[in-house]
Parts: sequence; C-alpha cells; structure tokens
Amino acid sequence: MSGELTKAIRESIDRFSFQKLLQASILLLLLALCAFASFKIPTFLTWTNLVDNLLTNAAAIGVIALGMTFIMIGGGFDLSVASMTVVCSIVLVMTMDRLSPYGAGVAISGALLLTALTGIVLGAINGMLIGYVKVNPFVVTLCTMLIFRGIALILTGGGQTQQVGDVPLRKQFDWLYDAHVPLLGAGYSISVPIILLLIVFVLGIYLLRFTRFGHYVYAIGGNEEATWLAGVNTRLVKTVTYMLCGFTCAVAAAIFVAKTETAGAESHMGMELVVIASVIVGGTPLGGGSGGLTSTVIGLLLLRIIDNLLTQFSIGPQYRPVVTGLIILVVVTIDVLAKRRNSR
Repeated sequence: MSGELTKAIRESIDRFSFQKLLQASILLLLLALCAFASFKIPTFLTWTNLVDNLLTNAAAIGVIALGMTFIMIGGGFDLSVASMTVVCSIVLVMTMDRLSPYGAGVAISGALLLTALTGIVLGAINGMLIGYVKVNPFVVTLCTMLIFRGIALILTGGGQTQQVGDVPLRKQFDWLYDAHVPLLGAGYSISVPIILLLIVFVLGIYLLRFTRFGHYVYAIGGNEEATWLAGVNTRLVKTVTYMLCGFTCAVAAAIFVAKTETAGAESHMGMELVVIASVIVGGTPLGGGSGGLTSTVIGLLLLRIIDNLLTQFSIGPQYRPVVTGLIILVVVTIDVLAKRRNSR
C-alpha cells in the first residue's frame, strides 16, 4: 500500500513539474518573440501597438478563454462559445433597439442584463446535459454549436446583420470599446475592454484559487469519481463551470457590439478554436486537473503576438491557421508523451 502511495505521489510531482516546465517554456517563447520583433519592427514594443492595438483587440477572446479555462480544468470542453457569443450579441442589439424609446440608461442597462442572463442560460443548457444527463461534452457542445447558430439565424430573419439603429444610443454605447482610463502619473491609458478582461481575470483567480468551488473544479478534473465519492456534487459544479463560460460569452458579446455596432448570425466563425487554443497552449491539459488563468492569458498573448507578427511581416492570412494548428499539435503531443511516461 505504501508503495502504491509513493508511486501516486511521484506521478503527481512529475505531472506538476511537467506543467510548470511547459508554462515556463511558453513564457520564454513569448519573451523571445517580443525580443525578436523589437529588433525587426521598431514600433512593436510601443504602448500603442501592444496595449491599444494587440491587447484591446484580444480582450474579448481573452474573456471567453478565461471562462473556458474553468471548463477545461474540470475535464470538460465547449465548442459552442462562438455561437453563444453570436446569440448574446443579437439579443443585446435587438433589446437595445426595443428599449431605446425609454432612454439610453434603461436601454443599455436592460439590454446588458438580458444578455448576461442569455449567456448564463445557454451555458446552463450545456452544463446540465453534460453534468446531469452525462452526455459527452464534445457531442453536446458540437450539437449546441449548431443549434445556437440556428437560433441566431432565426432571430435575424435568415442571417441579416442587426445594427444599433438609434444613433444617440449607438454613440453612448461605443464608450465600452472606445473609452480609455488614464493611468495616474504614467502618461498612458488603458481601454475599457482591457479593464473588463482584468476584472474577469481577478474574479476568476479568486473563484479558482480561494474558494471551495475552485478546489472542486480541480478535483473533478483530476478524478471525478473520487471527488463524487468524497461527497462533492460534481454534477452541479460542472454545470456551474459552463454557466460561467456562458456569462463570459455575454461579456465578450458586449465588447464586440461596442466595437462594430452590429451583430450578425454568421460572425465569429472559428473563434472557438482560438479560445480553446489559448487555453491549451497556456498549459491546461485536455484531461483537466491542472492549469490556471494566468497560463491562459500567456497562451492568448503568445497566439496574438504570433498573429500580429504575421501581419507585420505581410504574411497572408491563409498561413495563420497552419501556424496555430502546429502550435496546438506540439503542445498536445508533448502532454500525451508526458502522461505516457508517467504511466510507466
């Protein structure tokens, strides 16, 4: 018995060490890319490029990736995040237009509240099917990806782009993307999308690291059956992770609408792959049980900087999916090989 316990402890240490090594490698690669880009492109390390351009544009996807991290640490998966974001965007635009006669304050606050509820409900549908009905997460979210996209087509009357029609309301809502908050004494400012990303990040860190819920998420990803035998309501915890991800989709939808002033049923195609890639590249394994939000942010920044470099070097967009796919393949392959070595 003591030999088995020693072996289990050794495997846990090996896996922990591998995850830390992988995360450190990703961080070093990120720093190396930044150093390389600074030599080749003088404007790369400027505040305008890194913060106002790169980070602001990545904020919405980053918010969703933080929600996805909860799911994947718990051993789950969600292919429907792009479709959920589309539905939330359409609900936001249509609700603002319907409530516009009551004034901007009522229209914006009411629309944001309904959008948040929509994201939570859509996430709950995924979570209950996976947590309570025990359907495979890949199957469930693949189906809801199609269903939610179909709902978006129905809401828009066959895919017509919805635009915030009331011009004064549109200008007041644009602050969510265009407004900047000055950093005291620094002479710089950060945009509202970055602030929203930071708020979601801080709240997520608190939930994941300093609450029982966060500990349960890690435990379920490590060994769901043992966690259930310990008295944890694993079905409810898994459902809540999907609800959290649905909420982050609603937050991202608000950012996207503030940026474009529109919502279309066919927008954000393939965004779910970028979200999942950010989490995996950051070091959260597909099987769950380990990972973290800081790692996800590092993975997101790495992918966005690579995309930014491809743009700076005038490399065609057709090559970008190849680069992203290769990075994911390498990270997943290393993770599989490490698991196989530990099992021996």
